[in-house]
Amino acid sequence: MSEKNIQQYNFKRSDRISKHQIRSLHFIHDRFSRNVSSSLSAYLRTIVEVQLEDIIQTSYAEFLNTVSDPTCYSAISVQPLDGLSALEIAPNLAFSMIDRMLGGVGKPMATPRQMTEIEQKIIQGILKLIVDNLRESWRQVYPIEFAVAATETHPHMVQITAPNEMVVHFRFQVRMRDMLAKMHLAIPTLPLEPIIHIFDQEEYSRRKIIHDTNLLSHLLHSVPVGISVVTSETVFPLQSLVSLQVGDTLVLDQRQEAPMIIKVGARNKFHAKAQMHKTCKAFAIVGQVRPRREESVNGTIAE
Repeated sequence: MSEKNIQQYNFKRSDRISKHQIRSLHFIHDRFSRNVSSSLSAYLRTIVEVQLEDIIQTSYAEFLNTVSDPTCYSAISVQPLDGLSALEIAPNLAFSMIDRMLGGVGKPMATPRQMTEIEQKIIQGILKLIVDNLRESWRQVYPIEFAVAATETHPHMVQITAPNEMVVHFRFQVRMRDMLAKMHLAIPTLPLEPIIHIFDQEEYSRRKIIHDTNLLSHLLHSVPVGISVVTSETVFPLQSLVSLQVGDTLVLDQRQEAPMIIKVGARNKFHAKAQMHKTCKAFAIVGQVRPRREESVNGTIAE
């Protein structure tokens, strides 16, 4: 009897979000990390790099075990969805940002401590910038109005959800000057359930567009392309060009029966002759322009 593959399953940590949905969430928050990197760098006037490290599904109690205490911990509303999400900025990163906003170089504290009320007020500008970028990153998928609802120094004082409820834990690495720190975002799966099907549709639509070559061909056929007709070059005295007036006629060196060139975009594509079509002036295509082959400096032939 062949040995069967047995996979472990933890009933306390049942995954409510599929791998395809996690992949879509990864795409959203990877874009968020790039956007917030630029925003923080401009706001603090120093280089700040934010990178999405990992996305895991875990219980809220286990998530709390990964964050510091004391720390910078905020409850984030997710209107029009129900419930709250949580954002944690590591203490060394929070104090470095505060030091930078107060005119310092962004030096972290040697011994992390609880933030004062004044420091909590100062950090609100950073929190608002982060949730604004989070809102913009989600807007293309679903318009969630992320906003800071409360800020505390002790995570257990903020009731985001029940301890045994599942959350999607986004773990970010933040580099500011020579310092590496963590930033954590937790979104409970319960508020996401009414909209989680959107991520399946987005994944299906992405696969359909990529593999449907007929659709791509149809879209390419409707792309507007500029077309122009080029005559042969003609030399005019500068005085003749300066004295041109409305109604004057320019005599070209090109013979009437000689073909002209039709350019598609910036490339020579066809030879054409001028003619009349009913009451309209038109050009009849008489052939294709062959690519000119030139000999390069190193002796190779190139078009």
